[in-house]
Amino acid sequence: MGPNAEGATPATVAQALATIASELTPQERRAADHLVAHYPVAGLAPMARFARAAGASSQTVLRLLAKLGMTNWRALQDRLRAELAVERGSPLGRWTAHRAAVPPAPGGDRLQAFGSQLALNVQNAFRDLDRAAFESAAQRIADPRRRVLVVGGRFSQSLARLAVRHLEIVRGGVEEIGSLSSTWPDRLIDVGRRTVVLAYDVRRYQPDVVRLCRFAAERGASVTLFTDAADAPAAAYAETVLTGATESVGAWDSFASLLALTEALLARVTEMSSQETAERLARLEQIRSKVLDEDRAGVSPAGAAGSPDRSRSRRSPPPPRPA
Repeated sequence: MGPNAEGATPATVAQALATIASELTPQERRAADHLVAHYPVAGLAPMARFARAAGASSQTVLRLLAKLGMTNWRALQDRLRAELAVERGSPLGRWTAHRAAVPPAPGGDRLQAFGSQLALNVQNAFRDLDRAAFESAAQRIADPRRRVLVVGGRFSQSLARLAVRHLEIVRGGVEEIGSLSSTWPDRLIDVGRRTVVLAYDVRRYQPDVVRLCRFAAERGASVTLFTDAADAPAAAYAETVLTGATESVGAWDSFASLLALTEALLARVTEMSSQETAERLARLEQIRSKVLDEDRAGVSPAGAAGSPDRSRSRRSPPPPRPA
């Protein structure tokens, strides 16, 4: 990619496309617009698939590459992968890449664009979902003979916590490992073939989560990984990998697709555990009635001020002294 009108070399492919926008033919602009709208994921697909999705011919795509100063599709993909490496390396790099790839559009409906991107992420996650792998993961988690450990990263821990709150109602033996890695060894003592690890790890991938998945796999545990890329580091140790794109129109990643996959898995596990779930829900309602409802009705705990037990334990006041 050569220098722009100001003599500076564009830092990203998106910036280079903006620089040559006035030189593009309508067909080339269509291909460029498609790449920017789905940046950078669209450029990582095979060229034939990209051309079909953009509504342009392969020859048009090659002419666009030539104007970018690239000799072939591989050169474009190498450049995009290098940009992704920068994004994964630092939040500042991601913010810079975002501003270059998605410049503000005055008068545009930004909320609609934001929602459309999230909807596309969810749609693609279910389109590309391996049904057999999904069913297998659900069966392992629904198996009451197995212990389930759930772990997440700095931000994805919120998804892990959501999964735990549902699973501990559906079945027993579910534990949230938590985000403080110094406490993890205590919870990994009994990890073995009867253990299922449900892990969440997205860019910037956390080395401690990856090491936990590796340790669990080496001990014979089954690892199900929720992540944003099939080649995420922890995927090497996972029996099942469920992926959902996290791209958004904003500067922050979106967990919408991973949340949707999590809810789908929870729904399937609940279906598989229907009898046990019904029994646990009945017991849960009884516990709520005894522990919460009575308290709300004004029944004070034993020994509290104003309770019958406390009243009976008080001494009678001494008789008045004679005048």
